[in-house]
Amino acid sequence: MAHLDIAHHFGAKLAERRRGGIILVGAMGAENGVPCMANDGAAKAYVHSLGEALQYEFKPLGVYVSVLAAGFTNTAVLEKFGLDPKTMPMKPMSVEQCVSEGLSGLLKNRSRIVPGRLNRIMNALVPASLARKIEADILGKGLARKPAPANARAEA
Repeated sequence: MAHLDIAHHFGAKLAERRRGGIILVGAMGAENGVPCMANDGAAKAYVHSLGEALQYEFKPLGVYVSVLAAGFTNTAVLEKFGLDPKTMPMKPMSVEQCVSEGLSGLLKNRSRIVPGRLNRIMNALVPASLARKIEADILGKGLARKPAPANARAEA
């Protein structure tokens, strides 16, 4: 709901000015399902759909809307899933690169931005079923290494 609320609030203000832009943050592969985080992936798929529709609706009003479909990015979320950027099969993108490519894509009025050259290549060439398997392997291994929360240990 936050993406919808933000788009509605700021979209109206930008449309009134007849210029500006909104970047909604999705996730690479969200439309295909993301194992080990199904609800988060589904929520990001909603963001992609919302952003694509709003890009079309706001374009005549001079407002750009882009969806940033980022892959693994070096943020605290990696730790949440027990992932160590140093041991991942593909080095996570830096936050700075992700933001820079997102802003550049917004300025070009791209409806969807996949930051990182390797991410764009993989997104174009890797079938959804294989991408899902890779994500499941990476996230599953990370979660298996992650210690159980203290309250879960107390219940056991």
